[in-house]
Amino acid sequence: MNSGNTQDTSDIEKKLRGYLYGTACADALGRPVEHLTLEQIKQKYGDKGILELSPESPWTDDTQLMLVLARGLFRGAELELPKLMDKIAKELVLWLDEPDLGAGATTKNAALSLKEGIHWSNSGLNSKTCGSLMRVGILGFVFRNDPEKLIKAASISGRITHTHPAADAASVAGAYAVKLALDWVKPRKMFEPLLEITQGISPEFTQALENSYKTAYSDIGDEEGLKKLGQGWYADETFALAYFCILRYPNDFKKAVQTAVNITGDSDSVASVAGGILGARLGIEAIPISWIEALKENEKIEEIVEPLLEKYLQLSGIN
Repeated sequence: MNSGNTQDTSDIEKKLRGYLYGTACADALGRPVEHLTLEQIKQKYGDKGILELSPESPWTDDTQLMLVLARGLFRGAELELPKLMDKIAKELVLWLDEPDLGAGATTKNAALSLKEGIHWSNSGLNSKTCGSLMRVGILGFVFRNDPEKLIKAASISGRITHTHPAADAASVAGAYAVKLALDWVKPRKMFEPLLEITQGISPEFTQALENSYKTAYSDIGDEEGLKKLGQGWYADETFALAYFCILRYPNDFKKAVQTAVNITGDSDSVASVAGGILGARLGIEAIPISWIEALKENEKIEEIVEPLLEKYLQLSGIN
């Protein structure tokens, strides 16, 4: 390996850690307030809302399922998509034995169908909740240099659990946004590529994406802007809210995530999507060390860094 490749490897590892810890820290910050209204959050944490992670902060099913997908990828990302989906489906079945961290009914029921022997192509439910979006960002890392496979994998792996067109489009956008972030594309420059790759999948998602962009560049305040875009329980809204936060704070990981969690709605999911994209773009250095140290199970992230990095280098032809 020449020095240039060594430097490239060092940079991509920082961005991988940025994505992983960005997702997990944001998820953990949103966990305590997920089912609170913004008014209740302010009553509990003060006028600025929740701003810091407490020691030993656990993440939710958002990060847990991202790690499930990651394990499927480092066991078979080089395979053709049907074989890769077999690996991912197997990991989803194994996930049923893990602690329940709050996964939605759609993902649970789809995993139970897989366990009963239903093929992954028929296991998904017609739900537009955000369970597929929140886990797919890792595909944007592994398949960064193969956009065609990335888009197909995001769609097919998402539909293992969520088949609604809005969830499908959000899954594609969520994974592709991480690829764009790794390519150092500014959030405002992500709009056209995201619009293009999701074109025709879901009018609901297209409208949500356009509203997110327009609202972020209007004079409206953060709170009112987020309220206008929804609560994030549905995948199109989840992505729109997350995108709004990174458009408003493209170079400030902490502020973007703090903005994302202080909403009436799916705080942890919105934040984890925003945190993963921005963490991938800005790298591990952008994430507060105090947040990383406050995570309860850092070792679970650390143990997948090397396998994922090796898989990325293998697929990218770097040895």
